[in-house]
Amino acid sequence: MKHLFIFTLSSLLLLGSTNLQGQIATVTGTTAEKNNLGKIKNVNVTAYDLVTNEVIANALSNNDGEFSLNVPVNAKYRLVAEKKSFFFRETEITAKDDVQPVNIIMERKPGYTFDVSLTSAHPINGKARVENIIGARIEVYNNTTRKQELSLKDHPISSFKFNFEEGNHYTIMVRKKGYLTKRIEAYINVKGCILCFDGMGMVRPNVVDVMVNDNQMGSFLGNMELEPVELNKTFKIENLYYDYDKANIRPDAALVLDNVLTVLKDNPAIQLEMGSHTDARGSDAYNMNLSDRRAKSAVDYLVSRGILPKNLTWKGYGESQLVNECGNGIKCADTRHEQNRRTELKIVGISDNDPLDKKSLKQILEGEGSRSNTPFYGDSINE
Repeated sequence: MKHLFIFTLSSLLLLGSTNLQGQIATVTGTTAEKNNLGKIKNVNVTAYDLVTNEVIANALSNNDGEFSLNVPVNAKYRLVAEKKSFFFRETEITAKDDVQPVNIIMERKPGYTFDVSLTSAHPINGKARVENIIGARIEVYNNTTRKQELSLKDHPISSFKFNFEEGNHYTIMVRKKGYLTKRIEAYINVKGCILCFDGMGMVRPNVVDVMVNDNQMGSFLGNMELEPVELNKTFKIENLYYDYDKANIRPDAALVLDNVLTVLKDNPAIQLEMGSHTDARGSDAYNMNLSDRRAKSAVDYLVSRGILPKNLTWKGYGESQLVNECGNGIKCADTRHEQNRRTELKIVGISDNDPLDKKSLKQILEGEGSRSNTPFYGDSINE
């Protein structure tokens, strides 16, 4: 009987040890940004066995930056916290029944947050009425890594946010039926450009930059206006200059037309007229002929860069559509005459079929790279 008692006690001790090994401890904690900048949501927290490096548990932090993991007790673990735009953080813990909450402090990588609202401005009785745009298609492509990093279709709200990382060139494209497609090139600490955007010029007054850590991190807050597509709507082309009595495209004019080229590429469903206007100095016939030659020269330049002729026509208006009272025989300052010397694009046709509807931003950019000397878009492109 004595030996039987000893055996039974040993069995109980072994059973107690087995139960202990099967116990589970709940590891809780929070993920927060360095320098008390707030909690971080959607951080991927993974527990690895410190000996075998096996994944034991995984969780995402919630909107309050909180997470919880269930792991076996009496073992050591390596907690790894990861989120895009942050340096990963590693912490070692020993799981016990009374394990203390883990506060994981993460440091943001050098880069910038792009936080933008989408609106459309319509003048009403001389005042602007701002309308929020919902249902847009928003895409971001990283030209440096050649990866599409954001794709939102029928976005249900009128704003979006994206985190840029330094050393990269991004293309942002926003599309919405009934509006001109908007393309923006973003350069993040590339070739000395800390934070540069091509294509945001019209909203620069509505942009606020918040920079920290010697301009290594920050946010770019802005309002992006999309232009409605309306028949006979005109757009003035700024800073398109010609030499006196000439119609050839100067190098500085070519740079301006290259920006127009991007707009035409991204909006192949509209047909535009390039209109050139002069001031009233000189004869009517002379001005009409000069403006016609200048408009044709600009169109020829764009067609030579791949725009289909059916999408772009030209017309010289001479001094027939002055924007002020500086007509024949009226003495005006040079600045007043300059207002009449302008080049405009006018929407003269709108097609229901947009050949880019079925293409992603990645496909559009790849197509541009493979067709540098052929039309950008047209009937010959397979959908």
